[in-house]
Amino acid sequence: MNAVQRITPHLRTITAPAPLRNLPYWMVWRLERRPNEVKPRKVPYYPTGERRHGQQGTPIDLAKLTTFALARVAAVKLGMDGVGFAHVVEGGVVTLDFDNCVDGGTVDPAVLELVRNTYAEFSPSGTGVHATFVGDASLLGNRKARATEGAFGVEAFSSTGFTTFTGHLLDHVDLLGLEDTVAPIPQRVLDFCQQRFGRVDTIPDTDDFTAGFEPRLNLSVSQMEKLLDALDPDMGRDDWIKVGMALHHECEGDDTGFDLWNDWSSAGGKYPSEEGLREQWDSFTRRMGPGRKQVTMATTIRLAKAAGLQWPPAPTAEDVAAKADAIVGPAEAAVKPRTPEGYSGRFKAVSPLDVMSQPPTQWLIRHVVPAADLIVLYGASGAGKSFVALDMAIHIARGAPWRGKRTEKGRVVYVAAEGGGGVGKRFRAYCDYHGIDATTLDVATITAAPNFLDTDDITEMTATLRALGDVSLLIVDTFAQVTPGANENAGEDMGRALRNARLLREATGATVMLVHHAGKDLSRGARGWSGIKAAADAEIEVVRHEDGRGREIALGKMKDGEDGLRWGFKLETILLGLDDYGDEITSCVAVEAELAKTAAEDKERKGVRRRGRVEHHVLEIIATMGEADTCSLDDLIRQSVESMPVEAGQRDTRRQVVVRAIQKMAKEQDGPLTIAGGRVIFYA
Repeated sequence: MNAVQRITPHLRTITAPAPLRNLPYWMVWRLERRPNEVKPRKVPYYPTGERRHGQQGTPIDLAKLTTFALARVAAVKLGMDGVGFAHVVEGGVVTLDFDNCVDGGTVDPAVLELVRNTYAEFSPSGTGVHATFVGDASLLGNRKARATEGAFGVEAFSSTGFTTFTGHLLDHVDLLGLEDTVAPIPQRVLDFCQQRFGRVDTIPDTDDFTAGFEPRLNLSVSQMEKLLDALDPDMGRDDWIKVGMALHHECEGDDTGFDLWNDWSSAGGKYPSEEGLREQWDSFTRRMGPGRKQVTMATTIRLAKAAGLQWPPAPTAEDVAAKADAIVGPAEAAVKPRTPEGYSGRFKAVSPLDVMSQPPTQWLIRHVVPAADLIVLYGASGAGKSFVALDMAIHIARGAPWRGKRTEKGRVVYVAAEGGGGVGKRFRAYCDYHGIDATTLDVATITAAPNFLDTDDITEMTATLRALGDVSLLIVDTFAQVTPGANENAGEDMGRALRNARLLREATGATVMLVHHAGKDLSRGARGWSGIKAAADAEIEVVRHEDGRGREIALGKMKDGEDGLRWGFKLETILLGLDDYGDEITSCVAVEAELAKTAAEDKERKGVRRRGRVEHHVLEIIATMGEADTCSLDDLIRQSVESMPVEAGQRDTRRQVVVRAIQKMAKEQDGPLTIAGGRVIFYA
């Protein structure tokens, strides 16, 4: 197969066939990678954000599903990767999922023949096709046939699992106007399925989320024995059955699981005999049909922990020593102790002389931007952090002094994760202001947003940087845009993203600068998990003083240097030309300015205006509109009004207060926004 581009659904614009849109069987999904697995899974969630598993097709499950429109809104709000159609018997919808049938954008002719009269689209992988039909679920059930040599694989979903929707139509669907056509299952499709699946439903792999089955935990026999040892075989019958079902699921029904259950059960007074136990064991196979609730070893772990077992078991000193010996070899006699020489692990011991001879700190901008692992540059909405980051980037690419500080000339890669249109205008404004030929700048821009929670995306980013050669600095603007769906306050999510940022540094040698938002309480620094500050080698804050004292850049942390340094700056508006309607096209450049006095030095200042509640609300709406530095004035007013609550019994004055707030901020000297030609220019 030729290399393919993975298809990412555009959640704000994606659609689905009209016959399906109003059916109340829609949900959302997110890509998640499990430990020790190479490929991420498409994990289903209800539109409420609750994980969907174990109860498909039940009244509770059906009540939590919703329409396509509401599912799409929930996917955007929750930061999910897509929407999906939940297959239930009541839905009367059958989807065929063809795998590995697309080569270089060309669909296998056999697949095209099967789907030629109904809605069909490319799967998220870009290598498969999903085709949707109307039909009785009993005609196919849920079946799976793996690809044979020279053939594509195929799955049928009708009574459980879910189908993803990308909105990326096959050519014939677009050309023939079949985007709203969901045809009845034709006889040729039934004949094809009979040939590929046979007469008996094939049970999908138990670790396939898309088929509605729970994954195995991949426990060893000794681990399962330890769990059983903690449990009383004379426990209640319901729990005893659950233990058997869990072993059956974990061992895929083979005799290893049966022997474990039999040996454990035989120690109890309720043991029915091996023959009786075997009959019960065989019944679990019949319970594994599509849509049936799966009991996994997670249930057994919960029961064992309730019985007092520590899980996972704490390692003993002998366990740790055995693992260490596997690395450096077993200990010899005391007369010849081991030394760290020749050991190249992460924690190699070195002499004081080795430590003293290490090179001093290297700088990209001396005493400001170190050539280190991770730098965080953050600021509140409207502070100008993106303009400052770009200003630093181009100074480094030019090797030009920044604020009188020497720079080390190097290649810079700028990830404009919030959209490429705004950053293009910023480059033009910078070059116009400084009189620079853009072709001389050693800066590369990436306008797609990689997912820093996804190792595959990190691998592709590494490939891009290595293909460019020596990259000195990678700027990611913004951190929030490359961590979709993450909990910013959770160490698990943020820690994974920061580890992947360090992986980029280790694999490419590039210093990573994350452009990040400040929290609501500006005194507490960057937004989200406190471990972000601890992980950073340097932290740079971009400040816009709301009391009119201008803007500044401040070093809040410098691991190997002096912190507390400050520089003043202002945003100079640059006219770039006129658009097709004669309106001005503008952007800004961060330029040096006098450093503002501190609040203490300026405490006698009179007439300072504090930002109001509605103004803060408008700034938050701007920050979520998708473009970094401009938006339509009408759109801004509309979205700001729609997202404000109306108090019961009160006159609706939302539009008036929003317009007044925007006008106030536009009139401010060095304010967060200006208005020109029906558009709002926002100083991010």
